[in-house]
Amino acid sequence: MLGEAPADADGGVAEAGPAAHEDPLASPVRVGGPWIRCYGNFRLEGDLRKDLTRLTMLCGPENGMRRLTKEPVEAEVAEGGAPVPFPLEAKKGECYRIFAIAEPTVSDLDVVVRSSRGASIAADHGEDRWPIVQPDRPFCPLEDDTLAVELAARRGKGKVVAEVWALRVSMSD
Repeated sequence: MLGEAPADADGGVAEAGPAAHEDPLASPVRVGGPWIRCYGNFRLEGDLRKDLTRLTMLCGPENGMRRLTKEPVEAEVAEGGAPVPFPLEAKKGECYRIFAIAEPTVSDLDVVVRSSRGASIAADHGEDRWPIVQPDRPFCPLEDDTLAVELAARRGKGKVVAEVWALRVSMSD
């Protein structure tokens, strides 16, 4: 289609010109590539916190991100129950990913990020118990805002742990 960038070998968008040869930590790939590759071989082992740590360490540092939450958020979710929210103080010029892992008794964990006005601005798109928001790229709010991250069980009931990771970007990105 006219105006679309070609896909690279990793399923991401190929960049044209000098940007394709820059250090990936200095100029992050915006979609696909390492954002997806980092969790391609990830497998749950059974300990929620250890699984969360392994997943975030695979996908955070490789993409130039740093852990924003000091401790994992812990919650209980249930199918048909109200979402469990926690706040995220988002800043213009930062991009975010939320990683979450639920017990095996939760077969589909949903994570939705809402603006202070209640609009959904990011979500996971999988039907599994270890969602990543966004799965193919970070989300970047256009202004400072207090976001609500909502954890909810679409299927099942049980414990969940989640973390927020951040990437500082220049305003020209």
